[in-house]
Amino acid sequence: MDRKIFLDKNENPYKPSKNIIKELEKFDINSLRFFPEYSPEKLDYEMAKYLNIETNSIISVNGMYEAFACIINSFDKYKIYLEEPYRDLYIKILEYYKMHFDIIEAKDDYNINLKKNIRSRNSIIIASNPNAETGMFINIKEIEEFLKHYEGIYIIDESYINFAGESAIKLINEYKNLIIIRSIAHSHSISGVNVNFIISNPSNIDSISKLRQKYAVNKISETIIVAALQDEKTSYKNIFDIVLERNRLDTLLSKEGFIVVPSRANFLLIKHIYKSADYIYNELLKRNIFVKNYNKENILSDFLRVTISTHKINNIFLSQLKDIVNN
Repeated sequence: MDRKIFLDKNENPYKPSKNIIKELEKFDINSLRFFPEYSPEKLDYEMAKYLNIETNSIISVNGMYEAFACIINSFDKYKIYLEEPYRDLYIKILEYYKMHFDIIEAKDDYNINLKKNIRSRNSIIIASNPNAETGMFINIKEIEEFLKHYEGIYIIDESYINFAGESAIKLINEYKNLIIIRSIAHSHSISGVNVNFIISNPSNIDSISKLRQKYAVNKISETIIVAALQDEKTSYKNIFDIVLERNRLDTLLSKEGFIVVPSRANFLLIKHIYKSADYIYNELLKRNIFVKNYNKENILSDFLRVTISTHKINNIFLSQLKDIVNN
């Protein structure tokens, strides 16, 4: 196949809201002579409105790097733990900032281990829900039960929550040790903007905001995100279509001899019962189809992660995959 198909980065295959174009056409270009606001108040307000929370419970930051730096440095000398399976990005960020961390091993079913007993209140646990590698979802009751007994800081990356359902945001005021990182990059097709949101109780947000980079969110990015948030019809339709395709692929891949991990994100983690992940990965590469594979040290080394794309692209992928596993 001459055309390259990228199914390795979990990017949304659908176009972002046309409302973005309308707002950019109205954008005051003369305002670019001036620095952006230290705190993008309009963006914080619109995202708070979208999430149905108070504006003093949220701040906007320049991507996941700044989110990690602001949160972790707010709790200086806390011991950091990553809940396995974790995003490669977490490792890159912590290594970039020269922050030491330990791993909490996953359960046998590859899900995060909420039963792990971390006694120290001077600890930070970082997790994602839905899990950013498996797509598995921990229900809010389980998270709340964990928070009742954990005294350290619990960070949940909810980058894929719009494909899953219930968020842990409703727990932020009851559990002072809960911090959530949100994004609408995947759900609203704006990964290129690279803005994240930190959400917690007002006391935590006040401390974290003091460590924010000045002028972190530029005026054009703020305009784009606000425009996307205000067009709920487009985002809901795109999310709905991805969920439908995710469920369809799950069924069809299972019929082709794949073990498919139950996913509540915009991707599937798959493993064939006979063909190795390395073999399938390399055969897909020959066909210019890119999926995510894992190194041998990773607990997911037997799996491939596949982004959900459009109906047409998914059918091309399925056709090529059938050819690979049946020959």
